[in-house]
Amino acid sequence: MRFLLLFPLLISQVALLSEETSESHRNHIVYLLRSQELSSSIDSYYKHKNKIGKHDFEVLEQMAVNLLEEGARSDDYEKQLLSIFGTNLASLSTSIEILESGITSQYPQTQVAAVQAIGSMQDDRCDELLIKAMSSPFFPVRMEAGYFLSMRKHRSAVGQMESLMHKIPHPYHVIFPEFFALIGTSDAITVLKHMLEDKDANIRVESILSAARHHRDDLLPVLRAHASHANIAEQEACAAALGYFKDTPSLVKLQKLSNGPAKNVKLAALRSLYAMGDQTAKDRICEIAKEGDLFAISALGEIPGSEDLLYELTQNNCQHTRLNATIALLQRKDPRCLRLLPEILFKDSRDLGFQPHLSLGRSFISWKVVGSAEQHQQHSPQDLEAMTLAFREHVLRECLELPEKAFLDIAKIIFTYGQNDLVPLLIALLENLQTEGAITLLEGQSQKAGAPFIRAYCNLALFRLGKGVAYENLVKTWVSERKNHEMIRFRPIVTHSMRIPDSRYELTAEESSRLLVDSYQALADKHEENCIDALLEMIKTGHPKNRYVLAGLLIRAIQ
Repeated sequence: MRFLLLFPLLISQVALLSEETSESHRNHIVYLLRSQELSSSIDSYYKHKNKIGKHDFEVLEQMAVNLLEEGARSDDYEKQLLSIFGTNLASLSTSIEILESGITSQYPQTQVAAVQAIGSMQDDRCDELLIKAMSSPFFPVRMEAGYFLSMRKHRSAVGQMESLMHKIPHPYHVIFPEFFALIGTSDAITVLKHMLEDKDANIRVESILSAARHHRDDLLPVLRAHASHANIAEQEACAAALGYFKDTPSLVKLQKLSNGPAKNVKLAALRSLYAMGDQTAKDRICEIAKEGDLFAISALGEIPGSEDLLYELTQNNCQHTRLNATIALLQRKDPRCLRLLPEILFKDSRDLGFQPHLSLGRSFISWKVVGSAEQHQQHSPQDLEAMTLAFREHVLRECLELPEKAFLDIAKIIFTYGQNDLVPLLIALLENLQTEGAITLLEGQSQKAGAPFIRAYCNLALFRLGKGVAYENLVKTWVSERKNHEMIRFRPIVTHSMRIPDSRYELTAEESSRLLVDSYQALADKHEENCIDALLEMIKTGHPKNRYVLAGLLIRAIQ
């Protein structure tokens, strides 16, 4: 009888001892990892897993966070960057300390990457880190941090941006109106009003356009007054801004500007008049476009009924005219643009590059063709290669708005020509389309001979679409065969001033390494035990630098 009374106490003591043993085992796993004994740590983890009969997510998260912290503390620039990238993939709020170490890095690239990751997180502590980044010795880091503070409309954003602005030469103040317009508080608008009266015409022009882009209609009286200024660039910017606001009290002023001698001002005024219902303005824009004006041709992309003229211009002898007419016709969702799209999208022996060209008042943008882009790159301060790729990706996204058959025809040509730099985006677009035609195309290309990169990406897409275990096995096999390949090499980033509107300023892996990242990410997003096992195996036996990105994906897999 006494034994029966003591039995529950005995059971509780055994359970407590078991918990203490388990906790001791957990601590030993983390200790081995911190002692740089990664393989032993993972082996020890599996003993622990087998004992409890399931994965221990708490220990896995500790292991992954420790790996990310190790990379962030490293003096190696690549390890730091990979840890930031892995932390961003993990989307882990407790990883804020890792990102903070990125901000204090000696390398500006790591600082920018950390700021971007922080900017994408919703956490009160992020504001403090962004303010800390405003003390960086590197101007691009401060600008990126200032952008996110402005986006968040932080109470100190105006003061921070004003302080930064006054530390650089006056002509460079032209990049700041966008920030104050974005913040939009009364203090910010006061600063923007002062910039509208700046002695530098470029700063005034950018202030006008920023006010229009961010719908600051409280500044309309000032913009109306500026439309009468003598500076041609300022007149163009005001004419465009009044059209953005559809400011009917300015109709008479716009009609006067549309009859002026400066073609860029005339064109901006005509576009604004058309936006406010004046149909005669359309005919006048068409006449200017027929003369070969690239800005007028680009403007026709916004005007219904201009398709026949644009198609006619795609057959013009001038290469720049053909290019801009094709882009405008694409904007009109007219399949006749297909005739020249391959010339834009695909590389050939001419090695064509594409450069944006802004009008004097910066309210219009056209594109110019650059022959022998690689040679031109050597003598250009701009990154023509990055700009050209961003432009081609922008065009490909626009193609999705065409009828499905036309888009699939473009997709087939990209696969046929093996245009690998466009394949990742194309695969993503086909996945989003999810039509019978898109899936059939993916299935056909997954068997394509002589194109391992395309085959692998199509298998990955079909795996993500849940089209069968066979595709999952193909992805796992492909990843396993490349576990010793270095995972990340980052492609160039287009500078802030030259970004295309729908391009993102972020760390992006080059195409070959991006496929490996996407494959691991797809496995992580399955949240299945065998996928977690695959990630642990790659961390243990794969390329040492890959482990930091894989650690981020491991956290993603167990969430």
